[in-house]
Amino acid sequence: MDSTIIKERLFKEFTTHIEAIFYFCLKKTGDRFEAEELSSDIALNVLNAIKKGTEPENFPAWMWKIARNRYSVWVDKKNRNPDVCDIDEIELQSNIRVSDEIIHSEELALLRRELAFISSEYRNIVVAFYIDDRKVSDIAKSLNLPEGTVKSKLFRARNLLKEGMNMSREFGVRSYKPENISFCASGNQPSGYPWKAVERTIPKNILLEASSNPSTAEELAIALGIALPYMEEEIELLVKSTLLRRVGSKYVTDFYIVNKECHLEIYNVLNKECEKRSEIIHQIVSDTLSQIRELGVVRNVTTDDELKWWLVLHLIDVAIMSLDSYTMEYPTKRENDETWGFVGYEDVELPRNISSGHNGYGDKNGCSSFYKIGGDYGMWERVGEMNVEQSGFLADVIRSNRNKSTFTEFELHIWQSIDGRFAHSDKNGKIIPDIIVLDNITYMKVNEIHKSHKLYGDLKNNVKMVFEDIINVLKKYSTPILKEQLFYCASIEIFGLRMVTVHDLVDTGRLIIPEEPDKSTVAMALNINMPCV
Repeated sequence: MDSTIIKERLFKEFTTHIEAIFYFCLKKTGDRFEAEELSSDIALNVLNAIKKGTEPENFPAWMWKIARNRYSVWVDKKNRNPDVCDIDEIELQSNIRVSDEIIHSEELALLRRELAFISSEYRNIVVAFYIDDRKVSDIAKSLNLPEGTVKSKLFRARNLLKEGMNMSREFGVRSYKPENISFCASGNQPSGYPWKAVERTIPKNILLEASSNPSTAEELAIALGIALPYMEEEIELLVKSTLLRRVGSKYVTDFYIVNKECHLEIYNVLNKECEKRSEIIHQIVSDTLSQIRELGVVRNVTTDDELKWWLVLHLIDVAIMSLDSYTMEYPTKRENDETWGFVGYEDVELPRNISSGHNGYGDKNGCSSFYKIGGDYGMWERVGEMNVEQSGFLADVIRSNRNKSTFTEFELHIWQSIDGRFAHSDKNGKIIPDIIVLDNITYMKVNEIHKSHKLYGDLKNNVKMVFEDIINVLKKYSTPILKEQLFYCASIEIFGLRMVTVHDLVDTGRLIIPEEPDKSTVAMALNINMPCV
């Protein structure tokens, strides 16, 4: 076999052992900084031996022999002088400056480049010593480190800089061609996470780069072409938001990102037998429409066509949530005790938009719920959503059958933000809600009416088949993160059935788009004495 091919194979095999080497060193030294020094020394010896043509028959055994030998050398040096490591090799004097040894004026740009890609523990010392002209003793005191450790790190940093300056840096594709990524979340997010952590292009591409690809901060910096001081800050924010997980010296995205191919396959699964499923849903909703009206969920002039929007979407949700494998319990516990879950999606052009959402605002005394309808129907926002204060106030007004004349000045202020959007008053001051109204009893009765229909079993079987097919697609693109989150991710993906069904019913004229979609309140409900549903 060609020697070049053999070397490449050995180099590649060594990369699979780097993390184990680091943990070996960390266990032996008990100090992260010294573990990195020792692991770097081991790596250098292994790589130099491969470059010189060594072809071990048993690579792991050979590599670990080198590791143990270099550890022995490290122990000997520490025993000779416990405070200073390799001081004879370092030969640093406080009057040596960067212009004397490392660079000439024409190399300044290269030095600046490399300073941007070494970790802060080295970079801060180098900048303090060479750029800020500080003494080793001052640096050691400010960082609470032994002077010998500072000198050792300077020596290591100088080598890293020299090596880097001789390299031709190859930044990743995302350094000049950033990608977009969209998200779907579930649960409550009072802190604003995860959304406020992924509003910009940089964190999105960090998460894409680290998805199923554990990477050090330095590797992420080079892949995205971003100087390490800025990358470290971005990483810290993503770790704080629990979207990025630290594993040893590397970082990995802590939620599943659906790639383009997987997204397309799931789209096809959702559309499988959609005509049959849509016909079943249409039949159940049409057959039960009058029964549900008799429950009093409609208290204004809402037409059957308008009422069907909520009934169709709600029926799909009921069938999904009745599946044995369905779960919204996200396996990763948030440090701030929040319970939201998250799924990402690489940008891909689907045949049709199947985005939807279901938001709720309120408390145990009353909660508004709002279906966000995607596609090109102009029905994503409509008249907007009620906030917690508005939801609680309107629920109390309806529950207590209050008249507008009883409102306090403060309540009138809240009413002004509701009037003409979610409710209105007649000439006598009676409050008439313009959205569906439910309570504990009517909500359960709506579900009972649907579930008792002769076709509901067929619908549930159809939805179960889709769920199982989605599981199989996700397994095809399995990653370590997905293995922990498989059923959660499938439970998120299956809600694509909402818009697949809406598209089919609209196309066949069985679901009618409101005349003024942007002013419509279809698919909105107020639960007046129960949590959000």
